[in-house]
Amino acid sequence: MTDPLNRTEAIEWVKESLGCGAVILEVTETHSENAFDDALRWWIGRKGIKRHAVQTVTSGESSYEMPDDCDEVLAVWFPGVQLDVIASINPFAFIDVEMLPVAYQSLTGLPGGSFYGTLHQMIAHASTARRVIGAEPAFEYDKDINTLNIYPTNHQSGTVIARYASTRLVTEDPTPPATTPLNDFKKLRFRDRDLILKYAKAALKVRLGRVRSKYTEWPSAGGSKSMDGDTLIAEGREEFTDLTNELIGLSDPVPFVVG
Repeated sequence: MTDPLNRTEAIEWVKESLGCGAVILEVTETHSENAFDDALRWWIGRKGIKRHAVQTVTSGESSYEMPDDCDEVLAVWFPGVQLDVIASINPFAFIDVEMLPVAYQSLTGLPGGSFYGTLHQMIAHASTARRVIGAEPAFEYDKDINTLNIYPTNHQSGTVIARYASTRLVTEDPTPPATTPLNDFKKLRFRDRDLILKYAKAALKVRLGRVRSKYTEWPSAGGSKSMDGDTLIAEGREEFTDLTNELIGLSDPVPFVVG
């Protein structure tokens, strides 16, 4: 089978990798479905998928409901501030090196000196000023009620973009003529899809092992056959550990959450 790019193909790949079609697998279709779902939850819980939500905010209101699949808000981009105290300073106007001393003196009233050092300080002071006067709002996410809170309430009306960690990963292609929702599984890097498939295989191994461990032998026309349930369970659990360690090594560093 080629690279599985949706839920149906992925589940068929998992079953075939355990010999389905050549040997009898004592599992139901529900076992296969649940094993794949376990792999998705494992990947989402440890690496996750990031989405963006567009919110229309209004001055005087502070609480805004996030999408149902929001697990944590990572960052928020606000509209342009109402009072930009740095707007009067245009560093591009001083591109001429020979004019830097003149520009510095016009800004500070002092001859000579370090223009860029002073400009850096002014930008830092401007950023602090925006926050102090409420021209640069802050945010807080309330997981209990899935709400994004923006402070102070006298923020500028407009559109904000919230980047959030999602609890949902779409694994099916949209049914034509629909074009949404997009298949997230198909858009993942090959390495990430490979990890999910291998974890689903390990999860189905454990399920199959539990079924086979109910009996030590299986009667057949050629005599009793020993079952490998305990071996499958041990292999699956070992693969869980190896795959988790591999995923951690491939994951991005945990970002600072600003709010």
